[in-house]
Amino acid sequence: MIDHRMTHRCLLADIASGEDLQSGKPSQTLQTLLLIGFVTRQPNPHRTFYHLALTEAGHRYLAGLWH
Repeated sequence: MIDHRMTHRCLLADIASGEDLQSGKPSQTLQTLLLIGFVTRQPNPHRTFYHLALTEAGHRYLAGLWH
C-alpha cells in the first residue's frame, strides 16, 4: 500500500528546497498537487522544463505533514 502522506511530504520537500525541475508529463502525484493548488509550475525562458514552486497552501500542507 502506498503511503501518500510520505510521498507528498518527500515531493513537497524537494520542491520547497528549490531543487526540483520538471520536464515532460508530470507524475500522477504531481498532477494531483498541481490541481489542488499546492504546487505551481513556472516556465523556464528556454521552455525545456518547468521550475516547480509551492503555493502558500502548499507550504501549510507541507508543515502539517510533519506532525
